[in-house]
Amino acid sequence: MKKVVIITLSCLMLLACQATVNTVENEQKSMQVDAVDTSKVSTDAFLKKRLEIVRVDKKELPDGLLKVQVTARNTRTGFWDQASSWYMGDNPYQIAYRFTWLDIDGMEVNTAANTWIPMTVVPGDTVRINAISPNPRCKDFMLSIRENDAARRF
Repeated sequence: MKKVVIITLSCLMLLACQATVNTVENEQKSMQVDAVDTSKVSTDAFLKKRLEIVRVDKKELPDGLLKVQVTARNTRTGFWDQASSWYMGDNPYQIAYRFTWLDIDGMEVNTAANTWIPMTVVPGDTVRINAISPNPRCKDFMLSIRENDAARRF
């Protein structure tokens, strides 16, 4: 009987630790966006199962700069996913991202802003990764996302 109580309390404590995000949004979208067809290369099996790219939008601003917004969602929301994430120490999930800007010919434009930017993604949360190109020569982009292990190493 004592074991049953301990197991039950342990399960309840794990459930109480689940911190997911619930979202409500307008169903009738009235915004005008230029959705980008995406091509993805996933080399990290863990990241592939945790972060889903929902959409990619871009807009050219009046001054010729390119504005990009990538919408991503943390898919780790179920009980077992939460328990696994808690055990592995990746709840909330730590990522880092960077944009690489390309000119009209597809060649990389070297910029000082080509650094990894850390971000925290709570289970079930939808995040938007925004960037504006550093100059008008930038006409395309690549977004790289990786796990941010630096936060857990020290």
